[in-house]
Amino acid sequence: MKKLQLRRSGRIALAAVLATIVLVGGLAFVSLSAFPQLGAQGADILRKIIGDPAVAQLETFVYTTEDQFEQMLFRLGLKRVEVPWVNAAAIVVAETPVDAPTPVSTPSLPGGIAATAINPMQAEPAPSPTPRIFTPAVVTPFTKRADEGKWAPYILDARGRTIAYRAVVYPDTQRPYVGVGLVAIDLVNARLGCVVGTEEPVSKAVISRTGKIPSNDFEAGRLFAVFNGGFKTQHGRFGAFAGGKELVPPREGMATVALDKDGAIRIGQWGDPGLVMPATIAWRQNGPPVVHNGEINPLTNNNAASNWGANIDGAVAVWRSGMGLSKDGQTLFYVAGNNLVASTLAKSLKAAGAHNAMQLDINNFWVQFCAVRADGAVLKPEPLFDSMKAQQPERYLKAYSRDFFYVSARQ
Repeated sequence: MKKLQLRRSGRIALAAVLATIVLVGGLAFVSLSAFPQLGAQGADILRKIIGDPAVAQLETFVYTTEDQFEQMLFRLGLKRVEVPWVNAAAIVVAETPVDAPTPVSTPSLPGGIAATAINPMQAEPAPSPTPRIFTPAVVTPFTKRADEGKWAPYILDARGRTIAYRAVVYPDTQRPYVGVGLVAIDLVNARLGCVVGTEEPVSKAVISRTGKIPSNDFEAGRLFAVFNGGFKTQHGRFGAFAGGKELVPPREGMATVALDKDGAIRIGQWGDPGLVMPATIAWRQNGPPVVHNGEINPLTNNNAASNWGANIDGAVAVWRSGMGLSKDGQTLFYVAGNNLVASTLAKSLKAAGAHNAMQLDINNFWVQFCAVRADGAVLKPEPLFDSMKAQQPERYLKAYSRDFFYVSARQ
């Protein structure tokens, strides 16, 4: 009888200890998530103590509870539709062109491109070709909201040309309050670059790892935007190549972005013909494609954690980000939003016009996109989302531990 009582007491004590650990861990995680940077650092510390699976369970519990609570508030009329940004004014990267002559007073053509001045002492020049004006494809809306899918100028270069537009869509019928931010970038006048972090991707290969944007692109009027890369190496072992060396071996069938030395970029599935070429100087993988050859990947409805969140499956509504490319290769898309599942991320990218697309990093703090403007000689980040302003937006303008992407002028 005493042995039975001792066993019961032991079980109760053990259950109490486990419950305390879960409660304390959960409360700690919730409190840290209120402070994005501390939350990200705290999660990494917890992983070293209790391991990835345990932290994933805590994250899933917190995010799922938060998601259910917000859905309930919306049903009760206590939560409104979320618009990602309050100030929708366009951002000019620099007030005057860099290394450009002072223009003569000339008329302005649509799009802010100056027309050629005519000297009355010279013969009339031949008519100039109509300047190209970047216009993204029409967004397919999901709702009847008046603001949905309307592209607005977002980033203007020093000459007044619109380099990027932004818009918002509402793709989730289960969470109609979620606004997803879309950015469309002109790859005729801009190019994509990538930076290897000082620590990530983890590799034994020896290359230069400054974690900084190259100096020739880190200039006022040349640097347009910066945004997050993909998962840490331990969360998927997705392939990476840079500095002439393979940092992490590629995984067959994984979504891959490839960058050539002439600025050309391709996004596809590893194994696609012509994805990686002799001129390719860098490539990066991050899970399966979310859109492949114009079609949403059916795997976005198969929510395996190994596909869409390392240890968090695709059905958990969290901050998610993604990158896509138009069929003609002239428009790059960046998409991000809170309370996204894998399928709504894919729908948003396709609606924006992506023919091929991949998921990038997920979770609060790690999802970050900033336009970059010049304040004199100082470059300053302007976060895409208002909520990103408290998430270390200057991280990519100095040496950084993780890999990331940037957008700069082609010439």
